[in-house]
Amino acid sequence: MKKYLVFLAAALLQAGAWAVTYTYTGSSYTAPTLTNHAGPGCPIGACGDFTTSMSQYGTFTTVSPLPPNFNGNIAPLITGFNFNDGLTTYSSVDPNTTLTSAIGWTDASGALVGAGLNFQRWHTSAPHSIGDRVDQMVLEQGAYRNSPCNVVTTPPGGDVCNAVSFDASSSNVFGVPSASGTWTAIGIPPMVGVTSVPTLSEWGLMMLACLLAALGLRQRRKL
Repeated sequence: MKKYLVFLAAALLQAGAWAVTYTYTGSSYTAPTLTNHAGPGCPIGACGDFTTSMSQYGTFTTVSPLPPNFNGNIAPLITGFNFNDGLTTYSSVDPNTTLTSAIGWTDASGALVGAGLNFQRWHTSAPHSIGDRVDQMVLEQGAYRNSPCNVVTTPPGGDVCNAVSFDASSSNVFGVPSASGTWTAIGIPPMVGVTSVPTLSEWGLMMLACLLAALGLRQRRKL
């Protein structure tokens, strides 16, 4: 009996869950926004240069759709992410990467129209200290590569660099064009803007009916 109840609980949870993946495609960097490392060579760390053929892009997945007319913290809903600024990949499966903040805003239909995502990736493993090298990407604002960290804090979730400086080994891009950046979503359920209460899908109802029928047949055989 217990295994049937466990199966039922799993089925109901699955039927009521609507994971959604949001994809961002940014526009290419422009030459005036780029400041690359001075060199010669790469004096410290892992240098890299931004170019006008690069842009910000990536995806994040939420456990459920963002509600309509929302403007606030979306970090608790995010179950995974993978973003790139042209030089650095920021992934939720990378232990050196931290999503330090995430806000989002939607329209009346629940479509994501903008997001402020802040990623950091350390060049070395924790624990971190002043002088360690770090990359950072702030969506639709800018990014930097191979910068020395000046202030390190350790909140839950991993070390965070709260201030950086730039030297001959650092590169950055500021003033990223945001007007032409676009968001798309995969997995939005029908009528997501009508209700924020999860309901059983048609498949969920079918699974529930089959399970109840099977349990009834099992009880009759016992009599």
